[in-house]
Amino acid sequence: MSDRDIKATDIKATGIKATDIKGTGIKGTGIKATDIKGTDIKGTGIKGTGIKGTDSKAGDQADDGGNGIGATIGQVVRTAANVVEYVRFGGLETGEEPSPYDVTLRTPVLSLRRYFTDDTPAGAAPILLVPPLMLSADVWDVSPSTSAVGHLRRSGLDPWVVDFGDPAVEPGGNMRTVTDHVLAVSDAIAHVTATTGLPVHIGGYSQGGLFCYQAAALRKTDGIASIFALGSPMEPLSLPGIDLPEEVFDAISKFGIGVLSKTGLPGWASANLFSWTSPIATAKQRLQYLAALGDRDALLPRERQRRFLANDGWIAFPGPAIAEVMESMTNERFVRGGLVFDGRAVSMSDITCPVLIFTGQYDAFAPPRAVRDVIKGLPRAQVWECSMPTGHFGLGVGSRANRETWPTVHRWVGWIAGDNERPDNLIDAREAGLIEREEATTGGTVRQVLNLGTAGVRAAPGLVREVIDRVSGSVTDLTTEALDQVPRLLKLERVGPATTVSYGSLLAEAAEQDPSAVSLLYRGHAYTRADIEAEVDDLVLRLLRVSVRRGEHVGVLTESGAALLSTTAALSRIGAVAVLLRPGSDTRAELQLSRTRRILVDAAGLPGLAGIEDVTVNLIGDAHGIDLPAGVENLSMIDTTSVRPPNWYRPNPGRGRDLAFILFGDGSDGVRAVPVTNRRWALSAYGAASAASLTESDTVFSANPLYHASGLLLATAAPVASGARLALTDSFDPSSFWSEVRHYGATVVPYTWSMLSLLVAQPHSSDEEHYPVRLFVGSGMPRTLWRDVTTRFAPARVLEMFVPIRTDAIVANVSGRKIGAAGQSLPGTARTALAAIHPVTGDLRYDQDGYVVRAKEGVPGRLLVEAERGSPQWEDVPLRGVFGPHDAWIDTGEDFRRDEDGDLWPLGRGTDIIVTAEGTVRPREIEDALAGVPGVVMAVAIPREDALTVAVATTSDGTYDQDRARGVLADMSAAAGLTTIVRVEDIPLTRWYRPDRKALGTPARPAPAK
Repeated sequence: MSDRDIKATDIKATGIKATDIKGTGIKGTGIKATDIKGTDIKGTGIKGTGIKGTDSKAGDQADDGGNGIGATIGQVVRTAANVVEYVRFGGLETGEEPSPYDVTLRTPVLSLRRYFTDDTPAGAAPILLVPPLMLSADVWDVSPSTSAVGHLRRSGLDPWVVDFGDPAVEPGGNMRTVTDHVLAVSDAIAHVTATTGLPVHIGGYSQGGLFCYQAAALRKTDGIASIFALGSPMEPLSLPGIDLPEEVFDAISKFGIGVLSKTGLPGWASANLFSWTSPIATAKQRLQYLAALGDRDALLPRERQRRFLANDGWIAFPGPAIAEVMESMTNERFVRGGLVFDGRAVSMSDITCPVLIFTGQYDAFAPPRAVRDVIKGLPRAQVWECSMPTGHFGLGVGSRANRETWPTVHRWVGWIAGDNERPDNLIDAREAGLIEREEATTGGTVRQVLNLGTAGVRAAPGLVREVIDRVSGSVTDLTTEALDQVPRLLKLERVGPATTVSYGSLLAEAAEQDPSAVSLLYRGHAYTRADIEAEVDDLVLRLLRVSVRRGEHVGVLTESGAALLSTTAALSRIGAVAVLLRPGSDTRAELQLSRTRRILVDAAGLPGLAGIEDVTVNLIGDAHGIDLPAGVENLSMIDTTSVRPPNWYRPNPGRGRDLAFILFGDGSDGVRAVPVTNRRWALSAYGAASAASLTESDTVFSANPLYHASGLLLATAAPVASGARLALTDSFDPSSFWSEVRHYGATVVPYTWSMLSLLVAQPHSSDEEHYPVRLFVGSGMPRTLWRDVTTRFAPARVLEMFVPIRTDAIVANVSGRKIGAAGQSLPGTARTALAAIHPVTGDLRYDQDGYVVRAKEGVPGRLLVEAERGSPQWEDVPLRGVFGPHDAWIDTGEDFRRDEDGDLWPLGRGTDIIVTAEGTVRPREIEDALAGVPGVVMAVAIPREDALTVAVATTSDGTYDQDRARGVLADMSAAAGLTTIVRVEDIPLTRWYRPDRKALGTPARPAPAK
């Protein structure tokens, strides 16, 4: 504007508080700016002129005036008329009509639109478009010039649109969940394919693209030809210009989930949310629009689009859906797996159709990195990318979308059908590569100091000192490795003999805190904490009906992990002792050792009880079609509505000192019982959760036997203590392992002994790419296998734990940096010490005052665990007066050496020492030494009276060198050099994956090494 300056901010009629159209006057006319008053614009005309604002010819009439006055007045008239229209209607009337459509399906959640029904030729490829939750379905048909459905139809395709409606006005709309929307999209896919007889191409914008991914995963791509997603990120929408530390972002997310899940997000708030993220640009655009209100023709082509994005297109975001979206994104379950819809576990790894992602190079809300992360969750699908020089909205709405997005979609559909070449603007998304999210470092030191101070205030002084001593290195190391463990370590310290704590009580507490949280994933189904609680309480009534009492030893024999967990939880709630019998083991001996007179068994375990008498047998689980032996009562036939709990019953009465479980193991003298008190179980719960840094976002995938000590403690204790999910499988199948991991989104995998050797032996598969597992945790992993696991499955780590039976100690190699080391005692667990031993006999050594001598650094010693003097463990008598007159310690029988950092290195049991003519030799040291020889897969030492034979399984690539292996042993000692090395095809494993020396026997021996 040369001779006048009509400022948009000065036009009161726009609602921006201006009273005049200000300016410097109009040269040569004598008309001053103050003569044209905004208050004279009444909406029907301009005061004193006789020209009505609704008269379309007013501007032309005014233009007929001479000397430029008429033109100026005409401009003012047109501006005034447009201002009035803007104020009254929120924008200018364009006269454009939406594209025609028919609603072919209505459900409580959606209306399915089919556009241009009468004009669609038979055989046209159907395209189903899904909007995001915050935008109306009209985003696909904003105006004729920017209509996605119009462009697709003109390209010969058959466009359909999912319309969720506005939750604010739809019945029950504000209570909708993500599950509701995903199931609705799945219903729409089924309807389109049934109507057209063709597979459908589904596409979504922003969150709509996520719905497409999820529905396709739920359907396992049934009826789906391809997927395309416009700016659909795998993490919460970024806020431009705001770079928060991850911890702060997580805290805000949790707060937001808690608040918004109850309130939802109204449409006006959604619109303002996007405006507030870029206030300067938004204000500038509005000022430019208002300043241009005099040129109606210039504004009309983009007017529908402007009104849609400014206000008209925004709808409410249901609160429950917000909570689900934020939870899934912050826990990365979109790419990890473990999504849950309608009680079913779903993984995007089940998508096998081609996928096309659109990324905006200037997209601040869904950065290309976040959109491209979908690759991590699609190991079996081809993923292509179209990168466009636009922002978030430009991907689906506007002239750029008309020029690039929809022509690309048209060519994409043709390429999938084999009608044309691949669009030349597509690249292989995997070749483009992934970019990891940059960690914010601003304020990191301050955060660490604050966390350290907070920990010091919250924790007992002794515990803080132990935590600090436990972690060496920088303040950052202290923060990341130790401080996050403080709440659980506090609980560790507070669990005493008289503390009320048990498996049943922790389950009840978890259900009370968040009953809707998913707790168990099993056989493809998801069970919430409330589901588990209801099942446990139901089983309690059935057990009470058959007179199970507090303190009674009750055997549990089942192959089903889920049945074992619910049964042991019910027994814990009653206060009975769960005796975990091992399928295929010596059941009679285990019953006698545990003094058990009642067995709860499933149908598969019944044959194993043949010939066992004087035991009450109750059947658990499904008994359909089975003829029960005489005297066996089926618990499922009990009518729980008629069961009245006895007066003595109090739920969850167990205290720390009470016996909770009896497990079994095999020793040199046969089967041995392993008692576990409630306190011991709780220590394992909090200790393992702390060492593994488990959180509610983790999923523990238990494939090892739950009747084994590590299986029970890691699968039941740690997830319950941390709030993590537990995924169960009845048996470990290495060929389907990664598929199951992705299905459940497993992040932590417990193991026993050499279980993972079967996984390492599997050929590489696509499911291994970008797998979600971050940690393998267990005990007994051989050093060779440890090395192979960390090499092949990096960046996943190994957390090796040593849990001495009948003690309250937990030793763990938390960092995993020292392969083969057992690590150090976890803070809050029982203290340990290394006692000096005789090098030949392995007996403890004493000083002149009769006290046990502590082992020196680097010298073999016996591991002792401090015991509570007032409450010795079940059938164990601790040593008294060991290092002082009033202490009490338990001899574990396990030998270790301690290095300069305080880490323990296992040497095997003291009774395993072999005495030869050349000296002593330890089988564990021989196995560890051979583990470093290239080509060795596993080494197992087989002791004889005065010599040692080692069975070695090797790779088939020819890297193993027998002479080199002998040289390694010869360098250890003269006694080790006499060890016989025998190569074997394979080393058999027991049911809990320990090398089976009995099955291996004594291999044929070549001449001893010299």
